[in-house]
Amino acid sequence: MPFRPLRSCLLILTFGLTVASCGYIPRQVAGLPSGPPWEALPLRKWLAEDRAEPVALAFCAPPECGPGLAVSVVRLTGKDADITDAILRDPERLARALRSPAGREKPVKTRISVERLGEPPYPGFTIELAPADGSKHPAYGVALGRRSGGDLEVVLVIGEAPDAVRETAKEVAARELGS
Repeated sequence: MPFRPLRSCLLILTFGLTVASCGYIPRQVAGLPSGPPWEALPLRKWLAEDRAEPVALAFCAPPECGPGLAVSVVRLTGKDADITDAILRDPERLARALRSPAGREKPVKTRISVERLGEPPYPGFTIELAPADGSKHPAYGVALGRRSGGDLEVVLVIGEAPDAVRETAKEVAARELGS
């Protein structure tokens, strides 16, 4: 009966692979419809960066989803959480850094505008980025965050229409960050 130990090993191997692959199963972003046209990505195993822990990422591309949107939830800790929290409360710091050509041989001339969102309970901001020459449509973004001890969870939404970006960010933040 040499097949009996082989079956046991195969069962253990199958169980181990199933458990290990759970990190590749995407987590849907709360506050977004599940399933098509929204697609969730299994970020946890893709990013090896120690600075931020991706929690969830989903996107919806035209024509099924007009306008196109990308939504992510990220958890930061330590110094990165402190820096990001400061930017959420004072987004002009980010705008100044993006406008600065320091360290770039050929800086891209970009029109950047930010607006602080003072709507409780999440500090955050809106951002608009476009080529200074107006050759392309702007991209719009919203970042909202919430502290929990030393951690900072941030909802980021990027898209082509400012109203859709802002509304999606509010809906996702309410579900992902709580109240």
